[in-house]
Amino acid sequence: MWRSRGFRLWAVATVMTLLPLALWVLPDSVLAFSFGLVNPPTCPAFEFQTEIYSSSIVTTLLGWDFVAVPLAFAFWLVTRGGRPSRVAARAIAAYVLLPALLEPALIAYDLFTVGSACWETWQPTAGWDLGMGAYQMTCAIFILLAVRPAGPASPRRIRLRRTAGAVVVCCLLLGLIGVDQGPDHRFTGADVAARSIGFDSGYYMGELDADLSWDSALPGDGDGYTEEANCGPWTVIHRSYGDTAPGNRELAFLCLARDVGGYASRLVTLPDRELLMFGRALCGVAGRPSTEPRVRTLLDQVGADYGWSYALMRALVFLCPDAVARTWPDLVLSEAESQRKEELYQAKMTSHCADPARRLRAVRQATTALFVGEGGGYFIEDGDSEGEDEASRPLNKAFDAILWDLSAHRASVATAVENYHVCLTVKVLRHAPRVRLKGWDTVVETGVDTPSGRLGLTSWETGEPLPNLAASGPGRYRIRIYVRNQEEAATYASKLPVEEHLVLVYPGRSSRTVFLRK
Repeated sequence: MWRSRGFRLWAVATVMTLLPLALWVLPDSVLAFSFGLVNPPTCPAFEFQTEIYSSSIVTTLLGWDFVAVPLAFAFWLVTRGGRPSRVAARAIAAYVLLPALLEPALIAYDLFTVGSACWETWQPTAGWDLGMGAYQMTCAIFILLAVRPAGPASPRRIRLRRTAGAVVVCCLLLGLIGVDQGPDHRFTGADVAARSIGFDSGYYMGELDADLSWDSALPGDGDGYTEEANCGPWTVIHRSYGDTAPGNRELAFLCLARDVGGYASRLVTLPDRELLMFGRALCGVAGRPSTEPRVRTLLDQVGADYGWSYALMRALVFLCPDAVARTWPDLVLSEAESQRKEELYQAKMTSHCADPARRLRAVRQATTALFVGEGGGYFIEDGDSEGEDEASRPLNKAFDAILWDLSAHRASVATAVENYHVCLTVKVLRHAPRVRLKGWDTVVETGVDTPSGRLGLTSWETGEPLPNLAASGPGRYRIRIYVRNQEEAATYASKLPVEEHLVLVYPGRSSRTVFLRK
């Protein structure tokens, strides 16, 4: 068996499947190719391959030749070329042939149905893909020859015809995968038709929603939409994909693609047709790792040095919501859906927070998961002085852990976390409560003045409204702040709030700041 023709052919086929692994060690620049067309034709098979087939589960299941062929070879050796090994070998040959035959079939379909203009679309990758297909086909032929039994020619021809028929059927089934996608029920029922529309000098994008006060969108002098006012609903009002009518989504993409600035700088100056072409090319690889050669090439051509940025994906969602939603699901939601999701998330976070002073009766109170933004912290300040610059009162450095700034009408409270939630309970009282230190890491008390009689608690982020903390109207108030679990919050990664604050506000004339526990 070791010197047989079948063994030699099996060995060659196995080595051939292992050789492409060497490509993994090559730098990306060796495998990268240039991809840029002006006024490309509509090529259905090319769009099928880039937008549907390349992102389907089939591409994950195929391409494991370097594992499947050596295993089939080992099975052939163990069974000494018996009937089970021949059946397995034919199945593996069909597995290797499927992707090898699909690419020529797709190219042939576009050339016969659309014409030779589609060759320009396929050309950047056709040489490599067809070469790899021929390589894989040769490997499959070696496997079939290796297990071909000796005997009369007629039975061999019958088996060959059966094998060829099985491969053709598998290719047809593979090509049907993803063809009938059905309507886009997942994303507000919109029909994502941009993939299959061709463009000429007279194309028309549809009128803006009737409820908009912006001017109608009309083509410019060969470059499409030129009036800045047409882009207002998306660049100014920030209308979401879910709230944009299907007829306006290509216009929304054009507006946002020219608004991405430094995140995809070369898109800004492209004419509409070329911009749409690049958008569809990016849709074909949307969400895939930016380290892949083809993805990196496209991102470099549009000037996306930072990869898949939020700004770029927010524009692409109007062309290919299904592709973008795999990695950025929030971008396909309407404003109402986003608001609902935010409310559910806030409710989940708040449900984790409990009132740490349940027995303390208050005039007004609230318990919430307060989101603190960049730098952390929140403010207790007079309503009329909100956001104004005021002279700071001097503070001892020991206060920095809790109070990072203090003025006549504002107390700025520090948090250990930033861009996350802290559990906050605020209670408005008529009189000074007893000092209870047990269970708290730090307790500090200070005073603020509220001439307006409106004392509010806010963070950098707009969140759930909290009650007015000035129970007795205009005047001076004392603020007692209890804090715990700051150390744990700074070092422990949790999906729920860990740091806890209790804020008590009551009338008091003193403006002195004191530590009750530190």
